[in-house]
Amino acid sequence: MNNRREKSVLAIDPTSRGFGYAFFEGRLNLVDWGTKQVDVAENIRCIFQIREIIQRFQPDVITLEDPKGKGSRRCYRICKLIKFIRALAAKHRITTRCFSRDRVREIFAKFNARTKHQIAIEVSRQLPELEPQLPRYRKPWMSEDERMSIFDAVSLALTFYSFSTPTK
Repeated sequence: MNNRREKSVLAIDPTSRGFGYAFFEGRLNLVDWGTKQVDVAENIRCIFQIREIIQRFQPDVITLEDPKGKGSRRCYRICKLIKFIRALAAKHRITTRCFSRDRVREIFAKFNARTKHQIAIEVSRQLPELEPQLPRYRKPWMSEDERMSIFDAVSLALTFYSFSTPTK
């Protein structure tokens, strides 16, 4: 009998308006996802909401974007928020893993997906329950759809699973 199980992962993608998240209980077992908006994207409000999600799901791992990694273009406030999330995870004794945007692109290049939109399409192919959330292609003059943060979070979780093996 095989008692190995994949780690549960909470992926978080901070944005200028809040954050997107996705919770997995194994690579293709997406349990919950969504976005949380704050009136003024204040880090403290985001941290309170993230703490509630952590307490609800009690993940083994939290995945985040590496704001210092190649391909990252995060502002100072988001870099600070990521640092706060890592500290919150440490307080709850949860492992954090950070991946650069380039590392995510490298993983999805196997599926011929290199841009954010192509990666989102590939995510919706692998997880059809997300297809209704897939934002339309963004023209250069358009703002990014807030739902894209869900797909960015999911891509971080799938990147984690591509590098990990089940544990006993």
